[in-house]
Amino acid sequence: MTAFLNAAFRALRIIGRILIFIFLVLLALGNTHQVNFHLIPGINWDIPLILVLFIAFIAGILLTLLSGLTIRRSQQDRR
Repeated sequence: MTAFLNAAFRALRIIGRILIFIFLVLLALGNTHQVNFHLIPGINWDIPLILVLFIAFIAGILLTLLSGLTIRRSQQDRR
């Protein structure tokens, strides 16, 4: 029974990843219009919205990893 459950969960993981991938592709295709991006006053960029979303997503991942590293380091210093 355990082997069956492992195979079932593996299949669910694969299906979940495929669904997330399809969702992200549809999100990218639906957000290809240009947006005016202001990072520094006086400098404007016209870039696709999906690129802005992707950069924000990557920045969120990096900040999460960085905060996890600092928390782990502070926990190790307490020991």
